[in-house]
Amino acid sequence: MSASRTRGRCRTSGAARRPLAAALLHGALFAAALLHGALRAPAAHAAVDLDGEAIEIVDMHLHPGRFAQMSPGGKAFTVTATPDFSRAYAPPVFARLLDPWAEHVGIQAQAAAGGLDRVVLYAVYAQETTGYFTNEQLAAILLDSRNTRDPQGRPWARGFASIDFFDGWANPGVADQRLAALSSWFAKHRDVFVGVKLAHAHQAVTFDDPEYLAVYEVAASHGVPVLLHTGFSPFPGSQTEPEYYDPQYLETVVSNYDGTGTLPRLEFVLSHVGQGDARSVEHALALAEAHDNVYLEISALNRPITRDASGAPVTVTEPQYPSVLTEIRARGLVPRTLYGSDGPQFSGFTATYAKLMIDGMKTAGYTPAEIRQVMSENFELLFD
Repeated sequence: MSASRTRGRCRTSGAARRPLAAALLHGALFAAALLHGALRAPAAHAAVDLDGEAIEIVDMHLHPGRFAQMSPGGKAFTVTATPDFSRAYAPPVFARLLDPWAEHVGIQAQAAAGGLDRVVLYAVYAQETTGYFTNEQLAAILLDSRNTRDPQGRPWARGFASIDFFDGWANPGVADQRLAALSSWFAKHRDVFVGVKLAHAHQAVTFDDPEYLAVYEVAASHGVPVLLHTGFSPFPGSQTEPEYYDPQYLETVVSNYDGTGTLPRLEFVLSHVGQGDARSVEHALALAEAHDNVYLEISALNRPITRDASGAPVTVTEPQYPSVLTEIRARGLVPRTLYGSDGPQFSGFTATYAKLMIDGMKTAGYTPAEIRQVMSENFELLFD
């Protein structure tokens, strides 16, 4: 490459600039592809139609964040999912997708364009796998003036707080301090903090480890549900033993908090319905059948099963949501099933996933009334 220095700046030849211009063009095209459908300011609410009638949608599984706070493995996993030529441009694009207030492409704009009425945003402490987004950062969103309320007084966004199990949890006094801090969010802002989010496979904690069970005491004391990641996780560094993701290991905790014994009642929401592993899917369904304080949340189901009923790896291409939705209805669990997407992931994902689940429920024989239950009404009954 021929170049000359002029006042500290590098002047490249026309031939050298052409590959650079091509790379910039490719990056711009990639960004445009990611932002497709979100470049115009969306309407305040693009209603989703169900047999000629607009329905409400509450997406109870959305992740705000900052790309810089993702783990190295999480960044690599996310960026390498994009085409080779565009990876240099992925970080700033994903940073905007994770920002609730980013114009045109942020979570609020995506929600409006996709017909979502209300959302739930999560704090995350998964430094070893996906990254972190603190309770303080989540509170800043929930208490922002842009988090407007509808005529019924319901905020557009509510939140699930979480807790850091890393960085000295076992040191004297640390666990108590963090549990008290977790409790304080519900004591101060119960109208916007409505649950606890845990991800044992990402936080390297087994479901039945007694050292961490006090989190359930905090949730029960404030009357807020606990949502737990269940199922196999594709993120690098996630725990792959069933004790970390299979709901069968929650049986004792769920039974202890069913309200019939000495402990108060506590609702458990099994996110992803045990996805990825046929054993944990079955155990999630069975646990909800056996205990009326267990709910199912249907995000991240447009992926295939990767482990069969014996735990052996399998290679299939069919997504798991059709069979899961069918089993939910067959077992009478529609009144305890909640909609979530696990977005934003990419521009347009929230709208695409909502349509996928609605169409899947129609195929599985759900009535319009049952679809409305799953998409919003069950959430309102549980959280309001």
